[in-house]
Amino acid sequence: MGTTPTDRRTTTAPATDDRFAVPLRGVAGDPETRCAHWDDPVDVVALRFGCCETYYPCDACHDATADHEAEPWPRDRFDEPAVLCGACGATLTAGEYLDGDEEGQRAPESEEHGSSGDDACPCCGADFNPGCRKHRDRYFETSASGEKGESDGS
Repeated sequence: MGTTPTDRRTTTAPATDDRFAVPLRGVAGDPETRCAHWDDPVDVVALRFGCCETYYPCDACHDATADHEAEPWPRDRFDEPAVLCGACGATLTAGEYLDGDEEGQRAPESEEHGSSGDDACPCCGADFNPGCRKHRDRYFETSASGEKGESDGS
């Protein structure tokens, strides 16, 4: 990654990180949305929470910098921007982000969604952390009733 400590910022409510075109908060966030909790080269997404309309690199960043309980992005709003690619700054709808994940599980040989076929930005091809699918229910309502489900990725 090569970011220096001065490239990292902790932003708490009500402030947001002015390096991003969307409202974003987090703990020791770098210019590509890696944080103190998730800091690998593929950790370049921030996810919008339904409770506050704000993007966070992870749920632990939400817990540390917000003054309320986290609520996932509602299913009835999956056609709205809810995912930020930290590599290129593109925003994806929850549907676009989750469709890429599901397509990758069905057809891993596909190259349609970037360099790895799945778990990648459809705009710039930056790889996303494939492990995120294991806990997507923290970020998105995963059933029509709002119950958590499909969270283990198996």
